[in-house]
Amino acid sequence: MKIVFRNKGSIDPRSITTFGVSSKESDSAIGYFGTGLKYAIAILLREGCSVDIFTGGQHLKFGTSEQRVRVDDFTFVTMNDEPLSFTTELGKNWQTWQAIRELWCNCLDEKGEAFSSEYFDDTPGDDETVILVSGRAAADVWSQRDTIMLSGTPVFSTEHVDIHQGRSNHIYYKGVRILDLSRPSMYTYNLKGNIDLTEDRTMKSPGLATWYAAKGIATLSDRSLLINTLTAGKDWFENGLDFGCVHPHEDFVGIVQQMARTQTPGLNRSAASCARFDSNELLDDLPRMAISPVDNLRLKKAIGFAKSIGFAVDEYEIVVIEHLGEGVLGRAANDKIYLSKIVFMQGTKMVAGTLIEEFIHLRHKLHDETRSMQNFLFDSLVSLGEQLTGEPL
Repeated sequence: MKIVFRNKGSIDPRSITTFGVSSKESDSAIGYFGTGLKYAIAILLREGCSVDIFTGGQHLKFGTSEQRVRVDDFTFVTMNDEPLSFTTELGKNWQTWQAIRELWCNCLDEKGEAFSSEYFDDTPGDDETVILVSGRAAADVWSQRDTIMLSGTPVFSTEHVDIHQGRSNHIYYKGVRILDLSRPSMYTYNLKGNIDLTEDRTMKSPGLATWYAAKGIATLSDRSLLINTLTAGKDWFENGLDFGCVHPHEDFVGIVQQMARTQTPGLNRSAASCARFDSNELLDDLPRMAISPVDNLRLKKAIGFAKSIGFAVDEYEIVVIEHLGEGVLGRAANDKIYLSKIVFMQGTKMVAGTLIEEFIHLRHKLHDETRSMQNFLFDSLVSLGEQLTGEPL
């Protein structure tokens, strides 16, 4: 099987033998470093593939030649049996798929086509370029070509990103794979605009991927997509979507605010902030719950215990709410301590612990899972030990 890259126009052989030469007619060309074709040829030869270029009526056949430089042997790339000025060590860290991507991108830049053929025997015209690649390594990559170049129609198209149906392990730009994800994405994202790429066509600032995706998502009003992406768990790329400095569409704002009001589990905090929603403002609108005499006794015992060890929790109004969100036992806001009804089912000790935690949030302005909160708790533990032993450390 041969992989064929064919486009109109011819290649100046100097662009193959000279680094830093990149001459593209299209302003939207993907490549511009002037090194990709050399890298692709070197990598494919290193992987045991054959490379032939037909251009301007010429047949350029690439091979290798062993030569010694000082005390080491190198495999030089040859063109029509003449050694070039680079070896198969070029692109040492590149993989075969990147070489195929490079040839494919060059072909697209020239508005050409790429396909495979068992018996390609067309005679290339004088005003066209045909690159033929064959070999097991190239064929293996070609069988997975959908992971290199994005195809199909997006389900949503925005100014900043096209969103395709289906999960992916990659981010694309102009339809070209530019970033491998550490976590899969629920949808497939093709970034638009001006993205800076490195010489091997990877995203120069990978951290911007979540921001570009969020920038597009914030303009959408599809409830299903928003719920999926804005509540994605930590195993998904969407969990890290960054909506900072994003200007959301009013439909996005409305849906996010509704999700926040109903305490939708796992709602992206950045999205909630983007929608200018403060869930604390709604706490006082939630109906207060009357508690049973038994739960009232638990509450009094918990308050008394907390005060006995130095936490005057009843200095703040204590409000019982039926539900504060999945897994949330208490909240500290509006100079009040809010308790979920479920905390009473877990016993007086849990009620006391929740009261103390929310008291610390209000009194000392400390937040969950922070070093300052940790230090405060250890300091309090040591101080309590001093009181019990009757002497300072």
